[in-house]
Amino acid sequence: MTLFVAMLTLVGIAIKSLPSRKKFPILTKMNFILKKANFALLLLLCVTQFSCELEFWKEPPVVVAEVENSKLRLDELREVKVKGDSFSKEEWVNRIDAWINSEVMYREALKRGLHKDSAVQNLIKNAEKKILIDRLRLAMSDSDVDVVSDKELQEFYEDNKELFRIDSISYVPFSEVMSQIRGAVLSKRRIDKEKKWLTEIKNNYSIEVYPQYLDSL
Repeated sequence: MTLFVAMLTLVGIAIKSLPSRKKFPILTKMNFILKKANFALLLLLCVTQFSCELEFWKEPPVVVAEVENSKLRLDELREVKVKGDSFSKEEWVNRIDAWINSEVMYREALKRGLHKDSAVQNLIKNAEKKILIDRLRLAMSDSDVDVVSDKELQEFYEDNKELFRIDSISYVPFSEVMSQIRGAVLSKRRIDKEKKWLTEIKNNYSIEVYPQYLDSL
């Protein structure tokens, strides 16, 4: 970019050195455009330089452990801590040791070529699918689905009262199973919503089923 700025500057100087710019109004216009271009590029260079200096002066992340070229940063270690929890220094040391053991075993597995095994590759592929599907479900979550009124909970209790029977004459009180009922209602609602969505989205994909081969299972 510096070379480009220098070339623009030289072109500007050359235009200024031409005689009688009044006779060539196009040169005056070009000179004006070049001045604006030089200013814009100079501003961009300043911003870039300032950003680089900020990055340079930014403190590097604190590393608490290393295994070969893998590093465990302090902020990564903090992520395992649930808000409100309190760990002793010994517990933190144990977590660091667990990370080290995990890294060493992972590298040893790679060294032995276990990642090339077809069964392992299938496990990795299936794990990746599950993670992505879970992320999709999370992204599709609707706050409206998570709202259940007390009236709905009471209706579920009455409609499924046999589920809460203790003996021939008594039932578990509604107040004691209210949270469980809420979970059941939310689960059913999410499942129903997902089924409806899948019915619609399947039309976007080519799907074939060959039941004639099921007899060989």
